[in-house]
Amino acid sequence: MQKVTESAFAKVNLTLAVTGRRPDGYHTLETVFQSVSLCDRLVLERQETGLSLNEAAGIPAEENIITRADKLLRSEFPALGGVRVRLEKNIPAEAGLGGGSADAAAYLRGMNRLYGLGMTGERLCRLAERLGADVPFCIRGGTALATGIGERLTPVESRLPLWMVICKPETGCSTPAMYRRIDEMGERLRQRFTAGDAVRALETGDLQGLCGSLYNVFEEAADLPEAEMIRGEMRQSGALAAMMTGTGSAVFGIYSDEQTAAAAAKALQESRWAVCCRSSEAAG
Repeated sequence: MQKVTESAFAKVNLTLAVTGRRPDGYHTLETVFQSVSLCDRLVLERQETGLSLNEAAGIPAEENIITRADKLLRSEFPALGGVRVRLEKNIPAEAGLGGGSADAAAYLRGMNRLYGLGMTGERLCRLAERLGADVPFCIRGGTALATGIGERLTPVESRLPLWMVICKPETGCSTPAMYRRIDEMGERLRQRFTAGDAVRALETGDLQGLCGSLYNVFEEAADLPEAEMIRGEMRQSGALAAMMTGTGSAVFGIYSDEQTAAAAAKALQESRWAVCCRSSEAAG
């Protein structure tokens, strides 16, 4: 095999609560991850040695998480051959959509296929954990309940195909800054822990129940007026529920059908970045 193509699917957090902080500084979470059809694309092609990576979305190759993933993989497989990677970016940065994590996961999956490394999904996830909390989920995708720092994954058998609109405010959110704000707020946070309710709604196909269980602690920490404005616009355009994802700043709305979602996305696109998408299944 000389060339492979991988899709790097974005994710949204249907629920997200912070449950604590470990001695190493990492925060523990309770969250329900959902992959969506919005994705970056990676084309990996064999070359003699090393990594060649294009600059994408203004990110220099040396600062891209794919470069870190390549170094990590070569520490496990010192005799690994070279690869030329062409990355097409569609997932916006500082949005809470896991774009960088998805790219790293797609790179690991792609190299596993390109060079026949024989890594199981479990081994890929263990390797991915060393790159970031969201990367193990992005290896598998689909729908999952996550605890720990995000690495303890329980797959969820969802009976709900979801149509969504995702819209990003002009302002982005830095993940480290958002966690610092969570720490500063401390006991002032009044969290809801709705992951169990969301999982039951997904497994039973209860769309209204899912919409009633959406929650994200970072909405309070971020305090973004534009995000709240987008939520209002989504509700006016027919969204059953709308919420910020991850540490922000993107907002997603859940709609009853594709037609309503597509019309809402078109209206939002007049002034902001927005896309209509659907929930996606596990990467395999």
